[in-house]
Amino acid sequence: MKRIAAIAIAVLIVPFGAASALDYTQLNAVKLLRSEKRFDEAIQKLEAMAAQAADADENFHYLDLAIETASGSLKNADRALALADQVKDPARRDFANFRVLSDFKRYDEALARVRDKKIDEWPVRCRGSAHGILAEIYRLRGDDASAQAHRLKAIASLGAEAVVRGNAATDAAQLYLKQGEARKAEEMFRQALAISPAYYAWRNTSVISLSRLLIQTQRAKEAVKLFEGMDFSKVENINARCQLLEASARALLAAGRKIKAVETFDTMLQSGIPDAWKERINKELDQMAEEF
Repeated sequence: MKRIAAIAIAVLIVPFGAASALDYTQLNAVKLLRSEKRFDEAIQKLEAMAAQAADADENFHYLDLAIETASGSLKNADRALALADQVKDPARRDFANFRVLSDFKRYDEALARVRDKKIDEWPVRCRGSAHGILAEIYRLRGDDASAQAHRLKAIASLGAEAVVRGNAATDAAQLYLKQGEARKAEEMFRQALAISPAYYAWRNTSVISLSRLLIQTQRAKEAVKLFEGMDFSKVENINARCQLLEASARALLAAGRKIKAVETFDTMLQSGIPDAWKERINKELDQMAEEF
């Protein structure tokens, strides 16, 4: 469910279309209302802005924020669906309703909503996110084939949000690994890494998983290269940062660079990792010291 929410929220990050058309003064007022938990007033203001917007992208952007407020803050499905019905453009309206239904785990209704729709003709960000959400719904239902098909369509939706395409590529690679298709998994992990250089959670997962795959296939030097130039300090989540550091250290060990590996482990130990994790690494370092 968290994955579906993340995919849906990605649509809100960047306006659909010409950003210059948006009323940022009013949007800042909405932001203030939301911060003050005056959610009904924020929604009403966004509804009024959407009603006056002639541009389909602008209309959708305002209502999308209103829908997110009704769904995420008020937890009110009926209110969110009513807002979705106000979207002027039919394709964006279908997407908005589909997203709300999936947000509230009404998966049968969500699937019915898009069953006969031409999703691949929707605006690219709606299209990419819709395929991402469909992939997650089918994954939850144990239908790996359908989930993978929609992941591949999400990846192919050039112009969709990086988080949508990146999650899809990482998940597709993981399924290929599970199915024993190492070559396809490697290709998909590399495709995920090419989507963005930023330290997204999905990208970190792809780096770590690909490094393990390269080590398993006796290509440790290639694994080491994955971490070259990486600024671990920019990874704000401590757990993610330490997972990357450990993966880097293991690649260095596999490549025979023990001293650099030990230095990397030491950096990891000083990053505030849980005691159990620290104990495991210290035991391994003690064993390595005996072998030197």
